[in-house]
Amino acid sequence: MSSSEAFQNLVEATLLAAPDVSALVGDRVYEVAPPTDRRNYPDVTFGPSDGTDEDADCIDGEEHVLQIDIWDRNFGRKSRLKRIADAVRLVLHNAELDMPDPYALALIEVSRVRILDDPDGITVHGVVSVRAIIETYA
Repeated sequence: MSSSEAFQNLVEATLLAAPDVSALVGDRVYEVAPPTDRRNYPDVTFGPSDGTDEDADCIDGEEHVLQIDIWDRNFGRKSRLKRIADAVRLVLHNAELDMPDPYALALIEVSRVRILDDPDGITVHGVVSVRAIIETYA
């Protein structure tokens, strides 16, 4: 398993296990959003991610940035979406989380939260950017 996949799996498991997040979205945390005709809002999906080398002093490391997308259809109202984005931020920012071997999470932080209107006028979109430094041990 790559460090990127391990990181996304950790974030997904953390969100699903967090009472403040699950109280708002239930178990609707998806890698890919369900088809529109079977979709229940609000939900959380994973957006783009990227990674770069972050080696230092004989430690193999990578920096990963993962976009978490939050979607709600509440007739354009943003209040519930903002509560979900804040719950996601609180559970992930500076969290002490364990990754599977051979990886270790040196840092995790929420670097940005954005709330956007969708062009349809009823859907709102939250974007939470999560940055992590992951070390790899041989």
